[in-house]
Amino acid sequence: MMRNQTVKSWRSAEQWLLGSMVLALAMAAFIWLVLGPAPAAPAYLTAVVLLIASLLASLFMMLRVGTTRRQMEAVLHGRARAEQHAIEALRHSEAQWKEVFEHNPVMYFMVDAAGTVLSVNTFGAAQLGYAVSELLGQSVLKVFPAEEQHAARSNVAICLENIGQTHSWEICKVRKDGSALWVRENAKAVRRVDNQLIVLIACEDVTERKQAENALRQSEMYLAEAQRLSHTGSFGWGAGSGEIFWSEETFRMFGFDKAPSIKFATVMQRVHPDDRARVQRTIDCASSDGKDFEHGYRLLMPDGAVKHVHATGHAVTDASGGVEFVGAVTDVTARKQAEVELHEAQTNLAHVTRVTALGEMAASIAHEVNQPLAAVVTNAAACLRWLDREPANLKEARSTVQSIVKDGNRAGEVIQRVRALANKTADQKAPLRVNEVVNEVISLVQHDLLSHRVALRLELAPALPPVLADRIQLQQVILNLVVNGIEAMQPVKDRPHELVIGTRQDESQVLVTVSDCGVGVAAENADRLFDAFFTTKSSGMGMGLSICRSIVDAHGGRLSASGNVGPGATFQFTLPLHQEGST
Repeated sequence: MMRNQTVKSWRSAEQWLLGSMVLALAMAAFIWLVLGPAPAAPAYLTAVVLLIASLLASLFMMLRVGTTRRQMEAVLHGRARAEQHAIEALRHSEAQWKEVFEHNPVMYFMVDAAGTVLSVNTFGAAQLGYAVSELLGQSVLKVFPAEEQHAARSNVAICLENIGQTHSWEICKVRKDGSALWVRENAKAVRRVDNQLIVLIACEDVTERKQAENALRQSEMYLAEAQRLSHTGSFGWGAGSGEIFWSEETFRMFGFDKAPSIKFATVMQRVHPDDRARVQRTIDCASSDGKDFEHGYRLLMPDGAVKHVHATGHAVTDASGGVEFVGAVTDVTARKQAEVELHEAQTNLAHVTRVTALGEMAASIAHEVNQPLAAVVTNAAACLRWLDREPANLKEARSTVQSIVKDGNRAGEVIQRVRALANKTADQKAPLRVNEVVNEVISLVQHDLLSHRVALRLELAPALPPVLADRIQLQQVILNLVVNGIEAMQPVKDRPHELVIGTRQDESQVLVTVSDCGVGVAAENADRLFDAFFTTKSSGMGMGLSICRSIVDAHGGRLSASGNVGPGATFQFTLPLHQEGST
């Protein structure tokens, strides 16, 4: 509008000058007509000159004014075009920013001091399941669950108290359909031109992260609870740095306060003094070799209590190429105590079984003792006769005395074996020859074999290497298997009764077999034969087989039974060879 007024002003000036020039010409013509031609009159000449000068000046001014007007019009036209371009650019920029505001994947809200929604972008409304019109003019608390509304009010109040400062927080909103939406809000209060306070809020959807965090937190809670219930903690160990990372259960197990990490030297202070050297060797070997390790050791707690733990570590390579170990450590104190109690119970049961077996073998034992005692009496009488002769036959007397000593020793050995089987003693493992144990058992069952008409055949491999075993317990196993074999053949009437005891070396172990030709082992009973309360008295398979398996297992061997190709069954057990230096 100003440009148009300026152009009109210049056009008016130009018209005024043109009118002045026309007026001057009119005056000159009037003078010429009234006064006539009088070129000599000075006044006339002066007037003409002034008129001509006025005319020329008006003409000049008119030309200047026209030129200036045209220049001004050109400038104003250029300015108008520039203004038009600026307006179009502003309109384009506004459209772009509006597009960004409406569809940016961030929720934007503008609320007043009372919390009324003044503006919201389309994306933000859509994320909450609303149209923009459904939120404008409404309280912003509409998009918060009841339990979060107090926090929402407090957040807005904090922004209003600190105008111009940005504040951030995470809060849960509720969609129109009732589902939860976790957001991270960045908000700032500003003052508008009309002095009204408003709060600008940008919301980022963090629902997936929150769900992942909650799932991780729940998983960690479950893991911690599972570790607490199973008394198993986890650990990570950097072999290079020596730094150890423990789970909460591991700290509890070792009796330390929870910390981000712990040093190996601190851990060693809790290890039982008698086990420290062995633990140190295991750790040093694993650190140098970079291989998995597994070991058990004891902890000495500050109150003097002793814990048994078992640790397993798995070697992995970290990003820098170093070796790290991840693993688990389990408190096995209760299991160790249970094993001790079980061992005591098994020992007691084995003792009862041995005493029961001795009761059933009383006749056989009496026979084995009576034989050498009768021989002693006979030889003693013979010795007296040799001495009563004139002269006394000292040579024969000496020979009979030697027989008396031999028979006395034989009776004493039988009594010692019976007493050993009857006594309740602790395990006394030592290197021994299996063939010697077999022969010791045979001396106790000779009478039973004869009374039941059982032929015994021995297939003992010579020069067997020793095994590490408890002599009494090994005697009990062989004795039980022999008695079971004898009983298994009692129902058989159509064939001879034969029992075969064999020994041989099988790679790194000794194999002992007891075979009979009795009723055999039924297929349906094969798996239950060694159960603690299983018995088949009709086949003679009920005597102490569970005890036998427990004893063999405790020695690191294996006991099994199978049917023969012909009649009868074979029981066999293996024992590992004794290794020098082993305990």
